[in-house]
Amino acid sequence: MRALLISVPVVAVLAACQSSVPFEAVSDQCGSLGYLSKVGLKLEEAQESSFPAETRFIRPGTPTTKDYRAERLNVHINKQGRIEKIDCG
Repeated sequence: MRALLISVPVVAVLAACQSSVPFEAVSDQCGSLGYLSKVGLKLEEAQESSFPAETRFIRPGTPTTKDYRAERLNVHINKQGRIEKIDCG
């Protein structure tokens, strides 16, 4: 009985510390999450044509604008020709 009385307040305190939302929602207006399986592949293997027509392919040294467009898909390609990162912008 005594152990039960001690454990109830501890459980109540721990429950109060728990967040109702474990993470913030991610905005993915460009659909980048659907292409993450292509990260690590060579661009030829990933088939450039499988990306939307408006996709921006960014290679080392490629000049890019600083404007942010949430609906634009960016595919970052490293010096070895592999897809390094895919994001919106």
